[in-house]
Amino acid sequence: MRRGFWLVESAVAIAVIGIGVVAVVGSQQAWHIQSVASEELATGMRLATEIRELSLLLPATDPITGNTTWGTELGEVLPFDADDLDDLDNAVFSQSDGSGPIDATGTIIVGMQDWEQRVVVKSVDPFDIAQVVADGASDTVRIEVTVLHNGKEIMRLPWIAPR
Repeated sequence: MRRGFWLVESAVAIAVIGIGVVAVVGSQQAWHIQSVASEELATGMRLATEIRELSLLLPATDPITGNTTWGTELGEVLPFDADDLDDLDNAVFSQSDGSGPIDATGTIIVGMQDWEQRVVVKSVDPFDIAQVVADGASDTVRIEVTVLHNGKEIMRLPWIAPR
């Protein structure tokens, strides 16, 4: 009767255990990478929808000047003085300049130093929303928020609004 393991049997057992450990570590690393990417996408979507919610609170036209001015009127400071949809055109809310990112009430969200929200508002043909027309020339606008993290685009959320 033979006792113990041969050298070859021991080497095979060590190889099997080693391959198992490498597979577990590899799958854990893939899970971690996926978790970070998922969290980044979820945060990007949250920041984009915050701007969308803010836009839902704004009237279509400026209560004082009407449709005469596209963009922020003289003396308006974003986001506090935004009083119509086109005031958001070319707005950037970023921690680097102290303006954001912001939530739906226009309040700066604390602790998001590397995040940025960029907003573009364009007048579009109401029968062909892919067709951009002159600013203020249409009663339909396309609002698009681009969310960046460390300068890299994470999320882009467009929607159509009546003006």
